[in-house]
Amino acid sequence: MIETERKPTKRIFGLDFLRVLSIVLVLTSHTSWIYPPSSSLFAKAVDMCGFFGVELFFVMSGFLIGSIIFKQFLREDYGFKTMLTFLYRRLMRILPNYYLILLINILIGFLIGYSVSEAWKYFFFFQNFATPLLPFFPESWSMPIKEYGYLIAVLLLYVFSRIFVKTSRKVIFLAVIIGMVIFCFTAKIYYNFHTQNTTMAQWDLSLRSVVIYRIDTVLMGVLFGYISCEYPKFWKKYKSKFTAMGFFLIFVLLFCLGYLKLKIEGFPMFWNVLCLPLNTLALVCFLPFFSEWKLGPSGWQKPVELISEISYAIYLLHYSIVLFLLKHFIDTSHFNLMELHLFTVLYLTITISLSYLLYIYYEKPMMKLRDVKF
Repeated sequence: MIETERKPTKRIFGLDFLRVLSIVLVLTSHTSWIYPPSSSLFAKAVDMCGFFGVELFFVMSGFLIGSIIFKQFLREDYGFKTMLTFLYRRLMRILPNYYLILLINILIGFLIGYSVSEAWKYFFFFQNFATPLLPFFPESWSMPIKEYGYLIAVLLLYVFSRIFVKTSRKVIFLAVIIGMVIFCFTAKIYYNFHTQNTTMAQWDLSLRSVVIYRIDTVLMGVLFGYISCEYPKFWKKYKSKFTAMGFFLIFVLLFCLGYLKLKIEGFPMFWNVLCLPLNTLALVCFLPFFSEWKLGPSGWQKPVELISEISYAIYLLHYSIVLFLLKHFIDTSHFNLMELHLFTVLYLTITISLSYLLYIYYEKPMMKLRDVKF
């Protein structure tokens, strides 16, 4: 068989693959709600999948959007209108899907009878800005972290470019991004000395899911976007070494958690200050390799691209709507293992099908409308 040569596209297979990996990890972690509670090593690994999946979303989004912000910031005609155009395009990419799913969640809340008293906060991404994550629509916690990270960065870049007119734009960009990273790291240190963490549940709600402590994860991706734009030869030359460093840092993290058993009760400094930045640093090290993986295997290209395109819809639909409603109307407490597996297949099938329809008939038209306006 002779394989025909495929023409390169604007899409990068490696980045699409990371998106797919991220959403698969998130979906995998939430299947733990389907099966009986377990303390086995496999069950713990499944729970960890969600953690790595969302963190990977953060750094990859920061890398892609950071490259756009940096290139626009260097343009000679950069100004207030450029900033507003970026913000408009970004919000029009995120808000239509988000608001639609938010309204559906509110409707479900009214019909089923659970509290939506603070749902107004979700319209402004206030649900976890500086306070613990609210129980309603819980998977939405990642959205404010990303969007406030970009919003604050773009506003600071504009303000400092007007104040320090004669300063190099590249210097301003680095100063703002690194300054924000340092601020978040300092906020974690403050949290560590002013909060009594006793459980992982509290850590998850009060630190890992709160904007002011977490936007550094997105900004590290932005910083690597800057490196890829400014030092492309370095980026390509050392991609394998970056990858090796990423695996080493993940090994260190898992060694601390698994072998040394650094639990939050005895090692709050590790969890509150070091754990998340160490994980972020590990994940950004994979970006050079995957961003240079332009084309994938012929049989993988289309499926990976499709799942990548609908990944945002999957993320919004999969938990509070699909899985919640399935669990609400179908009692799985007496299911045997095979029946639980079939239930999981049903859950994944409905999620992917609805996500595809949402993407084709709503998300894609909204993006076209955005592009027509600008």
